[in-house]
Amino acid sequence: MKKFVESIKEKYFSGLHGKIMKIVLILSAIMIVLFVGVTLTLLHALHNTIENVAKKESEIVEDSTKDAMMNTTYDSFVQTITWAADQIDDEFWIMCHDYYVLREQIEDVLKNPSNYPTRTLEPPRAENEGKYVLQFVCPDNYDKNNPGVTERLSRIANLEPMMSEIVRGNDGYTMDCFVALPDGAALTDDNLSAGKIDENGNVKSYDATTRDWFKGAVEKGDIYFSEDVMSHFYKIRELTWGLPVYVDGELMVVLNGSSPMTALEKKLNERNIGVTGFSVLISDKGHIVYSPKAGGELAQDEDNTHDIRVTANPSLASVVTKAVNQETGFSAVTLDGEDYYVAYAPVDTIGWTLMMFISEGELERDSIALQSKLSDASDNTLDEFDKYVKINAAVLLIGLFIVVLIIAHVISVRTKKALKPISTMTEEVKKMDSENMIFEMKEEYRTDNEIEVLAESFSDLSVRLDSSVREILKRTAKEERMNAEIDAASRIQLAMLPSLSESITSRKEFDIYANMVPAKHVGGDLYDFFLIDDNHLGIVVGDVSGKGISAALFMVLAKNTIQNQLMTYGTDVVTAVTEANKLLIRDNAAHLFVTAWIGVLTLDTGVLRFVDAGHELAAVSKGGKEFAVKMDNHSLVLGMLDRAEYMLNEVQLEDGDTIYLFTDGIVEAKNTDGELFKKERMLEALNKNPNLSPEELDKVVRDSVDMFVGDAEQFDDITSLVIRYYSNNNMN
Repeated sequence: MKKFVESIKEKYFSGLHGKIMKIVLILSAIMIVLFVGVTLTLLHALHNTIENVAKKESEIVEDSTKDAMMNTTYDSFVQTITWAADQIDDEFWIMCHDYYVLREQIEDVLKNPSNYPTRTLEPPRAENEGKYVLQFVCPDNYDKNNPGVTERLSRIANLEPMMSEIVRGNDGYTMDCFVALPDGAALTDDNLSAGKIDENGNVKSYDATTRDWFKGAVEKGDIYFSEDVMSHFYKIRELTWGLPVYVDGELMVVLNGSSPMTALEKKLNERNIGVTGFSVLISDKGHIVYSPKAGGELAQDEDNTHDIRVTANPSLASVVTKAVNQETGFSAVTLDGEDYYVAYAPVDTIGWTLMMFISEGELERDSIALQSKLSDASDNTLDEFDKYVKINAAVLLIGLFIVVLIIAHVISVRTKKALKPISTMTEEVKKMDSENMIFEMKEEYRTDNEIEVLAESFSDLSVRLDSSVREILKRTAKEERMNAEIDAASRIQLAMLPSLSESITSRKEFDIYANMVPAKHVGGDLYDFFLIDDNHLGIVVGDVSGKGISAALFMVLAKNTIQNQLMTYGTDVVTAVTEANKLLIRDNAAHLFVTAWIGVLTLDTGVLRFVDAGHELAAVSKGGKEFAVKMDNHSLVLGMLDRAEYMLNEVQLEDGDTIYLFTDGIVEAKNTDGELFKKERMLEALNKNPNLSPEELDKVVRDSVDMFVGDAEQFDDITSLVIRYYSNNNMN
């Protein structure tokens, strides 16, 4: 019994708590009736006040944190998808450009067959595996010995170096380069010879007319990209494209290239974000070209015939419809019953769309975790308070009036002290902005309870959020520096082009004007004009294959090399061009080539001697009459074949004759519908008033191009040179 009494004293009457209990016991008999009602009312009001303050503070922190994170996420996500789509679009644009250049060279072979010798067509051989070689494939029962059938391909075989460079220059992306006849026979340049041999050592049958790229290109009449298909030779999934070549309205051949789906998958997977993020490529028909999903609503069907826009999921169908319509945006979407965010942007060159998904939970995870901790801290505080109130309410029921007042005062002081760290945190959060996003721990927050846990959690979150923002700013600054370097290279490139010096403008035998507007990337167009001596004017217009810094450097090399050879050989244009070609091949580390129109005008006689090295045909106006495109002797491009032979063109210019030289950036300019400007529109612009000055003529053409293109992005340099000749009889 004695031990029991001592334990009661130790538990209830020791220390400060015991002193309070003794006072309460002495005065309880007097004051219990008076203070029961007042005490309970005050405690209830205090409980509601604390609960409302905690709830409002939690809502403020939740709203501010979620809004800040979602705004940052939206901007970053849209920038990421736009950058990723541009990178993939650049790859497709380079592929298209290379095949358009190859088509022009093949058109020259087909129009001028006598300029190209026939070559023996060799079948695939297993020992050539790994070597870039030209191979002949055809359907079963094909008459390979009929010279009328294979002669066309045997002359096109002279372009083997150009075909090899297209494949080799895009190593890892372009597997092969086909030239197919309408009867199914084809030439292919690749390093995959073994795949064309069956287990018996025989060459596999191949009918090009049965392939999607052949049928799609013929039906479209222009370059056509097929969706994911099974390779005929290599038993892999691949992406293919075809480009038809017509001469006088007749289909002569169809060009083809292919890229393994693994290369596209690698490109897409490199740009995924987060743990749950993944990318999907959608065609203009709403078909899934690539998806990493093996099942579910974004699984790729075997034959690529399902239009995802007709899916039963309304939110997914709505987003895909916007994406296929070439819009750029960001949206929430439900996918296989789970919530995701998706950003999408167009791949302009082929009219397809890149979509990037990430789960809603991953994006909002930090915000949800913070809110959960805030809610837990608030609930724990209220639970502790309720527990404390219940214990002290029992004491107050038997306490005295004075003791009740003292206890109420103590509770008030302790409550204010307990809430002070939260109030301080609220003020600190209000001060946070884009310049200062770090929430710093203070000694005041170290309370050894949930308030300290809350403060540490918010501090960690603010550090991660600040790091994310700085990383985004750092990435943006890096991109700006890269763009500045490209702009500087573009300005240097433009500075290398000649200006209208007094030595040129003072001549009465001619009036000349030239201009080059580069695309968004550093390009390879060039023009040049210079006096070889007092009676001879050199004229050059060219277009280097490829884009970027390497193309710009090769442009400078080509310009200086051609000029030097013309200054050396003068009117012997063929020799000058032949020597320039050899020098360019010798110094061509990047394996580029250049189309060029190179001429020398004798000023006192009007004789113009020139070589057309795979360049666009010139538009000519005789004596102020309408412009027309004039055929000439086409030769091979420069920088490709060191044994190339170049043919001379010679014309007699009369008083008032005008020549308009240009690169493919004018005739191949595209509007937002993907339609080409073409030579017909160029001639229409020139013939509005053929007697305008060279500068005015060029402005009329460029204004027409700008009006036609509209808001479409310029993907190639636009270069032109206009010269008008005046005979001695009419010189002032």
